[in-house]
Amino acid sequence: MSTQIKNIFFSLAMVFFVGSISAQEKEPAKKHEDEFAKKKPETKLSEVITTDSLPASELVKRGVNWIKVESNKYKKSSGTTAGTKVECTASFPVKPKELNPEVDYSGKITMKVVIECKDSKYKYTISDIKHTSKSGLTTAGSIDNVVPECGSNAMHDVVWKKLKGEALRGAAQVVTDLKEGMQKASTDNKADEW
Repeated sequence: MSTQIKNIFFSLAMVFFVGSISAQEKEPAKKHEDEFAKKKPETKLSEVITTDSLPASELVKRGVNWIKVESNKYKKSSGTTAGTKVECTASFPVKPKELNPEVDYSGKITMKVVIECKDSKYKYTISDIKHTSKSGLTTAGSIDNVVPECGSNAMHDVVWKKLKGEALRGAAQVVTDLKEGMQKASTDNKADEW
């Protein structure tokens, strides 16, 4: 009888062991699925603009010219062209408007600008909007963060909302300038006189 009890105990232990292994194998897949289910949407400004039968090559030239033109409000850097796509990074300075700010978030807002061109139309996309502080102590990171990277103790909710608003106003300014720049023919830009 003790052999039967040992066999039953051994069988139950094996069933439990195999069951726990299969449960462990299923868990990582579940975590992987949840990771994508919880991924929050990124803030993007995007629009398709139709033009008067302009070839894609002309629209690419206009995009390149827009990147080259300097602005007093923001700086464009890291300009690249690949086929019918033009990209750059736009950044503008930010600082608190108060004389003695509660949170000194002085630094810059950066965003990725992509212009994709096809015959008679182009699409711009502004994404990856982030804040970086000069000190590094009050860097808020992506404007999609519910709580800034530096934490809610370093930057409370009211200041964070104000900074997000400033970032979105800056992105809207880039959109306005981009649309104006894309209306100018690539031959309209005069060569630098020296």
